[in-house]
Amino acid sequence: MVSWIMTCVSTVSYSLSINGNLHGYFKGKRGLRQGDPMSPYLFTLVMETLSLLLKNVASSSNAFRYHLHCKKQKIINVSFADDLFIFVNGDATSVKVVRDSLHQFSMASGLVPNMSKSTVFFGNVPHSTKQEIQSILPFQVGLLPVRYLGVPLISSKLSYKECKVLVEKVEKKIDNWTTKSLSFAGRLQLVKSVLSAMHIYWATVFMLPARIISDLEKRMRDFLWSGNYHRSAKLKVAWKVVCLPKDEGGLGVHSLSDVNKALLSSHVWSILTCRKSLWVQWIHSYKLKGRNFWEVPCRGRMTWGWRKLLAIRSLIRPFVWKSIGSGTDTNAWSDIWCDPGPLRKLISPRIIANAGFNLQSSLADIVSPNGDWRWPIAWYNLFPVLINLVSPALRENVCDRLVWKDLEGNARSFTSWEVWNTIRHHESKVNWVNMVWFKQCIPRHSFHIWLVIRNKLKTQDRLSVWEAGSATNLNLMCCPLCCFNRDSRDHLFFECSFAAQVWNNIRTMANMEHVNGDWSDIMSWMEQNVSLKKPDNVISRLVVAAATYFVWQERNNRLFTRSQRTALVVAQEVIAAVRMRIMTLKFKRRFENGSLMEKWKIPRSNLEMEPD
Repeated sequence: MVSWIMTCVSTVSYSLSINGNLHGYFKGKRGLRQGDPMSPYLFTLVMETLSLLLKNVASSSNAFRYHLHCKKQKIINVSFADDLFIFVNGDATSVKVVRDSLHQFSMASGLVPNMSKSTVFFGNVPHSTKQEIQSILPFQVGLLPVRYLGVPLISSKLSYKECKVLVEKVEKKIDNWTTKSLSFAGRLQLVKSVLSAMHIYWATVFMLPARIISDLEKRMRDFLWSGNYHRSAKLKVAWKVVCLPKDEGGLGVHSLSDVNKALLSSHVWSILTCRKSLWVQWIHSYKLKGRNFWEVPCRGRMTWGWRKLLAIRSLIRPFVWKSIGSGTDTNAWSDIWCDPGPLRKLISPRIIANAGFNLQSSLADIVSPNGDWRWPIAWYNLFPVLINLVSPALRENVCDRLVWKDLEGNARSFTSWEVWNTIRHHESKVNWVNMVWFKQCIPRHSFHIWLVIRNKLKTQDRLSVWEAGSATNLNLMCCPLCCFNRDSRDHLFFECSFAAQVWNNIRTMANMEHVNGDWSDIMSWMEQNVSLKKPDNVISRLVVAAATYFVWQERNNRLFTRSQRTALVVAQEVIAAVRMRIMTLKFKRRFENGSLMEKWKIPRSNLEMEPD
């Protein structure tokens, strides 16, 4: 094994990439380089040796004392990537033991602590002891809180100042995009894929301050609707609606607060399932101390992070259930294993104790071998809800397990996504989602028709409700396309004489000849045919979305630039945009002789052979 490792390390060679081409090679003579795939394995191997060395010295030396909060787990060092933390009690004798161990490790491995990069942190250590320790280990003295892996390790409240770096990163990212001409659809994609993810790492560790969440979402809103964050934009749609999934009428942006709570719930799940991790063991030893997680009081002296973790219990508890096997791992009073549960809400600790049980009683303790309840018959008069409660069929040698139940009561595998989908704001599903968002859609057209369906365009009828402008201007308002009546959603699409001409020129291309220009009729037809996946149904959706987009564009051009195009020119632009999208699609061979190929002049190269 050693020979194999040394061969991999000593025989490596490198090439130079110049303008994308590799030139020559040279042998490595300075050991491992950063990014070498051997590095993580060798680091783990070497740090394991250091861990065993420190543990051996700690167990054999009477002079060594563990850190106060590391004694139960006997934690001395924690390693991650190329970082090493060593925890020790603040006395000179213990530090000498660590120094001697590091010296022994250096002699064996050749790895020596870098004094200029190594830092020592003190907590409640007298000044004289600090000086003595520094004479033993001359590391630089650091100031708490220490930042590790990019986040501050603190037990006090996370302040806005410490999190402001997240807001600055979002602003810097938006500044890089403001010079680009982005449509609403382009900005939406950046908000969902980039801005919404920039806080994830912090959100998995801390409950972010409400002010930080507000500032981050404000910059996301401003960028979505105005293209930058320097000026506040008039919101076309409420952010609460934007954060809904697309099938509920939103844009699929996730609320940062909900995501934060969902990510933190994974730590709660780890505690409840006793996941094999050092942190979970530490929590059970120093925080829970044998108590049920759901019953730990959120008061007294406790760290801010632990307090926030306890605060989300009420949010997720109704969905954390126990699937019963033997019943020995399920707390009869605190866990949820039946519809009325947890029973602790109904039955007080005194009544439980008077019946001969205790708060740690398992479900198996209150069910007799023949399946009857062991609690007093008088309980049925005190708590009528127990009358219809059927005892579960206990199965020996079958472990109880924790499950997550969604809003419909279906058992799910626990994931942060499931938690988010359960705790987020919900609305009724919309029946037009497939009309707007589908695989072949043109994103900017889909975003626009989403605004049209929600009636959020700044049409004159809506401006008059807001009392925008003087009374004189309101009286002079008229449709820029037909110069008759105020424009509105239903008027522009497609009752207006100009828009009606556009629609009449394009509806035959979408096989919608029998659908007139009323918006309600178009929506009714689309809702009936939107689930069909035939090519003509896909094209009809593309045509309707493109028609609304270019009619609105022409309306704005006439209103603000005084430029005008004929209805035929606008119709041709709609057809050209849809045909450009169709040219990127593949169609089954059976449509070769249909009217679809002839209308849109689809080349034979866009046909796919169907499988035998």
